[in-house]
Amino acid sequence: MTNTTGTWILQLSAYVKCSGYALRSTAVRPVITSTPEPPPTLPPASCSFHGTRRFKHCGLFGDPHLKTFNNDYQTCRVRGAWPLIDNPYLGVQVTNELIREGSPATVTTKVTVIIKGRSTPCTNEKTYEAQADSPLPLSFINSGVNSHSKNADNVVLKVESDPSGHHERAEIFIKYIETTIVVRRVGKYLAVSAKLPEELVEPSIQDPNTLQLCTLGCPPSERLDIVTSRGHMTDRDHALAKCKDTEELSNDIINNLTDYYLDWCVFDTMTAGISYDFTAAAHSAQADVLRFDPSSLNNRTTLYLTEPVNVPDNTSAAQLIRLDLLLVIGLFILVRIF
Repeated sequence: MTNTTGTWILQLSAYVKCSGYALRSTAVRPVITSTPEPPPTLPPASCSFHGTRRFKHCGLFGDPHLKTFNNDYQTCRVRGAWPLIDNPYLGVQVTNELIREGSPATVTTKVTVIIKGRSTPCTNEKTYEAQADSPLPLSFINSGVNSHSKNADNVVLKVESDPSGHHERAEIFIKYIETTIVVRRVGKYLAVSAKLPEELVEPSIQDPNTLQLCTLGCPPSERLDIVTSRGHMTDRDHALAKCKDTEELSNDIINNLTDYYLDWCVFDTMTAGISYDFTAAAHSAQADVLRFDPSSLNNRTTLYLTEPVNVPDNTSAAQLIRLDLLLVIGLFILVRIF
């Protein structure tokens, strides 16, 4: 169950009460005429960010794994289309599909970023849509990279890829709200990372009805335990060795995995099999954290993902309890005798 971009734009326009305006189809190009474009105008003063410069970070990658704005760490199922971020200026949606039949884990196969132009004089509405099965787009759907429409320099898109083309990164910087969105395509999977000012994040945190994954995390029914839900495509030791191997990684994402990013890499490798895609995704996700929110890392190098403890059945447990009672009674008798 996935939403089309057009459907989601309608939902977002309703959210900001734009029903009085006619939506323009993103699939129709304007007719080219001989009328020259007007010269670009200077952005109004409101297009400069005047906040406290305190920021929050959210990221999602892998099977998928989520770091919320409040630094909650979750592994989720969340199959289908889900809102990651939704505020008056910006909407980010991810679409996840099953990694394989029989596994509860999913992977992100589509990322849609909508920059809402109707709520600000600083930009026109722009949509960026990434698909896991094709290269990252070099421009927004409804405008070019260097469009000279309304204050084009307020929204900057840069797309880079490593020489092999196996790892691509698109970065969207929205100047007037000091927001950065990073969309990565590693192999056949997508990941997204976002840095927003506290002023944009706090209202959604206070909203009890929000469904934004970055704000409240995944619903409890959609969360997975990384020990009991992991797969067995490879054993833990081989998965750990692969996650610590940085030889194949590009220079911008080489780092020593720690904390949840180490656990998540091992989980993904055990669930999907040894693959560059998931190990590189974990390293790139941690690279974004080192850039946007380094204080959230504790540099834990021990693996949380351990083997489940074998709990004795009721019969064995009862036998152990009776044995303990006999030992206590025996010690009590010996003390009374001597």
